[in-house]
Amino acid sequence: MLGDLVKRLVNGVVLLLGSLAFFLVPVGSKTSAQHVVAIFSTKPAREAAQAFAHAARDLAHEVAANVERAKRAPALPDAKPKHASGER
Repeated sequence: MLGDLVKRLVNGVVLLLGSLAFFLVPVGSKTSAQHVVAIFSTKPAREAAQAFAHAARDLAHEVAANVERAKRAPALPDAKPKHASGER
């Protein structure tokens, strides 16, 4: 029990130090966080995000249409389970 507490405490300290380094320690002329922002703010990244958003909207509309179609379809009769020996 005490070992789990120590392990969680150590993991928390490591997470805190890693987060601080990500946001405060420069790697070249920028911090890692600034590099990530610079990468994702490029024109190709914005175009890719728009394409993914468009594809997600299309998929959501298709799923909603299939759900509505399934709701309107008549219920299928219950199928009788087959025996393992192949008998009916």
